[in-house]
Amino acid sequence: MGALFPDSFDLIVVGSGAAGLTAALAALDQGMRAVVVEADALIGGATARSEGMIWVPNNPDARNLQDAPSVEAEEDAALSYLRATSGNFFDQERARTYIRMAPRALAFAEKAAGLRFALNRLSRDYNPEAVGATLGRRALNPLPASMRRMDRKLFGMLRHPLGTMMVLKGLSIASQDTGDYLNFGRSPAAFARVSGHALRYAAERLAGWPRGARLANGNVIVAQLAEGIRVQGGTILTGWPVERLLMKRGRVAGVAGRLGEIHAQKGVILASGGFNASHASRAKLVGSHRHVAIPAEADIRPLDELVAETGAHLARDVSQPVLWAPASVVPSSIDRSGPWPHFGDRAKPGVICLGPDGRRFANEAQIYHDFVPAMITATGAHPEGAHCWIITDHRALRRYGLGPIGPFPVRLGPYLRAGYLKAGRTPADLAKAMNLPPEVVQDSIARFNGFARAGKDKDFGRGESAYDRGNGDASHSPNPTLGPLEQAPYYAIRLVPGDIGSFVGLRVDSSARVMDENGSAVPGLWAAGSAAAPVTGGTYPAAGLTIGQAMTFGYVAALDACHEQLEERARQ
Repeated sequence: MGALFPDSFDLIVVGSGAAGLTAALAALDQGMRAVVVEADALIGGATARSEGMIWVPNNPDARNLQDAPSVEAEEDAALSYLRATSGNFFDQERARTYIRMAPRALAFAEKAAGLRFALNRLSRDYNPEAVGATLGRRALNPLPASMRRMDRKLFGMLRHPLGTMMVLKGLSIASQDTGDYLNFGRSPAAFARVSGHALRYAAERLAGWPRGARLANGNVIVAQLAEGIRVQGGTILTGWPVERLLMKRGRVAGVAGRLGEIHAQKGVILASGGFNASHASRAKLVGSHRHVAIPAEADIRPLDELVAETGAHLARDVSQPVLWAPASVVPSSIDRSGPWPHFGDRAKPGVICLGPDGRRFANEAQIYHDFVPAMITATGAHPEGAHCWIITDHRALRRYGLGPIGPFPVRLGPYLRAGYLKAGRTPADLAKAMNLPPEVVQDSIARFNGFARAGKDKDFGRGESAYDRGNGDASHSPNPTLGPLEQAPYYAIRLVPGDIGSFVGLRVDSSARVMDENGSAVPGLWAAGSAAAPVTGGTYPAAGLTIGQAMTFGYVAALDACHEQLEERARQ
């Protein structure tokens, strides 16, 4: 099998999410010849379907706050926070590198790709009581951007965001827009802004755009990084699954697949997603627990098999194998079909979760990564596998929405007819639709309603944490996460364990170099994103840590590879 591009690249990047695209763009910026190879026909991976938040201590917006601590103090505080919330598998040296290099990676992405981020002043670290935690200082959202000047062919290669991040089958909703869309019929200002989005969207569709050119969230990160690569002369290949790594004199020197071989002078950066990226390897991660992958699956070789010939070491010593998120599965008969994550809806007033026995089993408002293990512990022995029901009443559903179902005026009919959304005139009727014991469901709802009216959850402490309250409704009192379910009809959606990324990945050092079983670097091989083990070792203590680490270590990997190249050129 001959080489497709014989020796024409310095660096091959496998994967087109935030880690891979940042790595390729950084390599190009350093004068290296780089190619991105993507197994799927579309680019963006899990990043394209995400909210796009990044966790960056000492980011410029936070530095400009009046009470900002010194750079050194914030670095120490961020490190203390990660150490306190990461359990027994914390990688302190890599965490130091992450905290120190994240602002540089952010500045690079803004300069080289035109990305813009804004500090989310309402985003708090997920364990707000832990040492070093902050509110509104470390998590940033990407700002929406019009991609009308983007290459049309490349635009068409972008993976679409989740349907909850779009309306009208193509109009992107930024996280910053959510309040306007929720208050569309209540606020003249919100009505004006949403109407402006809709009018621009209509004009773009009339002009031939396949969807709105104003992109947001993780989608805009992928779009602007990819366009930056194109402008700098880089290559992005899609539909190119890598089946093995090529070795030359003990060094990783390229990739091979059914389409041929690609060689590279300096080596390969693996940013292809983690162990959960293929169905075959996902079962090895979570054992017998039935669950769904929220990011799209790709036809790729399992990570352990891909690196087998290199001697690379896979880090399995993690507290949780994946980044859990409760999910529902929307039937194919509905436009927004597929697995859907339930992040913030569980914390809204008028919403509870019941297990297959009809009882509450956990604090619904807790971190999604912690909610799923609680679900598995409480319901995993059920014959149908771990699952629960998220339940609400008519008032809460029309005010906040539920999963992929937006608030009023979104139609409920398609979801009801498909059987995805269950309904009942009374809690007992709803219990029958869910095949749960009616008396137990009635008692569970009545008990919860009493807690909600009093503003104190005596069973699970929902709303006691600042994190819980931040995901509720600040206008609701006495507890922003607790509201009674009392306005018929009542509704429910079945939830199962889902994941949005793997925590089992390659062992890497602070330079993103892949390590072997003996703790030595594998020559010519780097890893970033979910292909690398996270610094937190299986916990998820802050919004934006996944993409924050992906972009930072993609950037670090490219710089390290470039440093090797510069040293080699100096010797010649």
